[in-house]
Amino acid sequence: MDNTSVGKIMKHILIVIFSITTYLYCQSFRITGHVYDVETGLPLKSANVVSGNIGTITDEFGQFELILPKPSKFEVHLIGYEMQTLDYSTDPIIVYLNSKLLSGNPIEVSANRIIPGITPVAHSHLTIDEIKNQYYVEDVPMVLSTEPGIHSYSESGNGTGYSYVSIRGFDQSRIAVMLDNVPLNDNESHQVYWVDHADILSNASVVEIQRGIGNSLYGSTAFGGSINVETKIANPTEQIKFSSVIGTYSTFKGRLQYLSGPRFGDNLSLALRLSSIISDGYRDNSDSKQTAFSLGVEHQFGKINNKFRTLIGKEVSTLQWDGITKNMLMDRQLRTKKLDWTIPFIDDFLQQIYSLNTEVPLKDNLFFRNVAYLVRGSGFYEVNRFGEDYFSYNLDIENKYSDEQEQNLQTDFLRRKWIKNIYYGVVPSITYKIDNIRADFGLESRFYSGLHFGEVMNVTGLELQKILPKNYRYYEYTGNKNSISAFAHLLYSFQKKLHLIGDIQLQRHNWTLDQKQIGHAAGHDLSAKWQFINPRFGFSYDLDKNISIFTNYGTAEKEPSDAQIIEADDVWSEPKEAAVEKIFDKEMGINIKQNIDNLKFNFKLNYYRIDYLNEILSNIYDFAEGEFDINSADKTRHEGLELETGWEISPQLTINFNGAISLNHFASGESKGKTLTNTPNRLANWSIIYTPTKQLNFNLQGKYVGQQFIDNKNTSAIKIDPYFLINAGCSYTLGNLTFSARINNLFDELYATYGYFYHEGYYWPGATRNFNFAIDLKL
Repeated sequence: MDNTSVGKIMKHILIVIFSITTYLYCQSFRITGHVYDVETGLPLKSANVVSGNIGTITDEFGQFELILPKPSKFEVHLIGYEMQTLDYSTDPIIVYLNSKLLSGNPIEVSANRIIPGITPVAHSHLTIDEIKNQYYVEDVPMVLSTEPGIHSYSESGNGTGYSYVSIRGFDQSRIAVMLDNVPLNDNESHQVYWVDHADILSNASVVEIQRGIGNSLYGSTAFGGSINVETKIANPTEQIKFSSVIGTYSTFKGRLQYLSGPRFGDNLSLALRLSSIISDGYRDNSDSKQTAFSLGVEHQFGKINNKFRTLIGKEVSTLQWDGITKNMLMDRQLRTKKLDWTIPFIDDFLQQIYSLNTEVPLKDNLFFRNVAYLVRGSGFYEVNRFGEDYFSYNLDIENKYSDEQEQNLQTDFLRRKWIKNIYYGVVPSITYKIDNIRADFGLESRFYSGLHFGEVMNVTGLELQKILPKNYRYYEYTGNKNSISAFAHLLYSFQKKLHLIGDIQLQRHNWTLDQKQIGHAAGHDLSAKWQFINPRFGFSYDLDKNISIFTNYGTAEKEPSDAQIIEADDVWSEPKEAAVEKIFDKEMGINIKQNIDNLKFNFKLNYYRIDYLNEILSNIYDFAEGEFDINSADKTRHEGLELETGWEISPQLTINFNGAISLNHFASGESKGKTLTNTPNRLANWSIIYTPTKQLNFNLQGKYVGQQFIDNKNTSAIKIDPYFLINAGCSYTLGNLTFSARINNLFDELYATYGYFYHEGYYWPGATRNFNFAIDLKL
């Protein structure tokens, strides 16, 4: 398809879009809307919407439609919630239900969730509808980047394989990430490996995003923010779902899903999923294969509700860590290639996650909740090495040569670096409610152990082939970490307008590292302890039923990653001093919801200032290996404004916009005032969603990412230029079949997503125009 054809198509699309904005659909006696839980903000399915003898129920997204013979009042009922009576309106109606206690009906109470209009935290939710419009095969970070203040990129360039997300300039090692309240951050590096969890958005009921340290009360300290992906198990009806996606770069996704509905009775639900995602990636040597199996069982026994989940993910990826030059970046043929002297890595990893979420109302105003989890992982990354000396890999196992001779003897081999780890924990909590007071108390206890070792295989040279074992270990060490966190959280509401919140988190981490003595490896036996006290407090105030304001202040500390103390395959060197990172977070914001002349409007504006001590900065130093040099900045500052707004012009037409203006810079030292690397100074997203019927959907999305510097001097000649992307999609449902298509990067923009400085600038390119086509079948 040439640019002329694309231009004509785009012209017609824009004509249609701007034409429909002037058309406000209404039917005299038709009521539509959504029903949500006021505390969790989640949609409520199977709520009864009734007017006289006419009624309907909400679907799995909380949506309903009611046709009346004349304008009338109507009621919304749901067991466990207070009934609401509302007046007829042609506008889409948003109904928030308050929970009430009924004997035998457990009510989920979660201390780490946002309570809309009450919790003084900047937040947003990625809903099922948004996921349906935006998600095809991409890893989670690429979909999250449509929310305020969030930036994402992938090594492959097209959003598959290894992907990364940042919030407010904080990379994902400073973001607390959870899956159904199970922490996903690696206990050693604090990183998140999304590639291990293929297709998790297909199970998601909502993704809650808190920006800043927020009120996440689990052990993983959230600096830049927190992300909790909540998956669903129960479903109103029994369903078998099949989904298939094909796309550019030999991309394919297949998914088979089963939801039991009421087949096993009202108290037992089952959810099964098997997914596979394969892609060559946009860049050469950036292919990935992801496979995942998930099982969910939800059981209610009296007042006790249990949700057991299993997620097993396997990935095999080719890693192209190294970037390309700026000249290559602007050449359509060369920008997908690798540099001549770089060697791709193969990454192979299997992860298993088992969790049990339990909720029990002990009394009318007392609730118990617990999360128990077990996570196991095993895998390696490998690369062929050429001309390596004996000394660096402890190959002189018979001790025949001096150190100087070892450094001059060379060989070729296949090298593998292994990690086998396990961690498990429990997070019990108690919630007490009385009148205007809510108090939450709890703790998390977590235990981690990780075995690291490196293997040399397939060596050249007869001498080494004779003496080395088949899989020779040239280093080995075990890292252990035991963590315990306790928290107390208090909410006081004064006349339902002023809401005061305070909480405190106590943390203790015990860390040990036991290195086996092999050759030149010294055999270190290291240990460290960290203790933190993290207080937070704030308030929200309702100016009226449509406008609320909030402010909060908090501090948080975080222990160093293992790499800040000792390097994985260079453990014969002396351990390094590692400083504790600490932030001071100040925030304020305003939230507005209005319904003016049949136009539903919402508006959020947040300001934040985060002062950061000892922020860790990573720069690539070994170009061939893709390894990083870790340094810290004494003082940095992350400051900015975040805007989120939306208009429901009619039941069929919605326009959304969000943006962020930020300053992420050094606050001391020789680089004072300079912008931190790879932190865009501007971010913006907009979308137009048009649904003329329940069967047909059109969506147009735009993304703007501002300039990024890749060196601490902020050299303009090698910076990453701003870029603007447009994606267009549509879907059509015919009976049990839904057909979807999307064009990414509609105008074929050439851009870079990430860069680093190594003698000159090097960049990771983003994909040019590409396509995805999907078909979904429900039985």
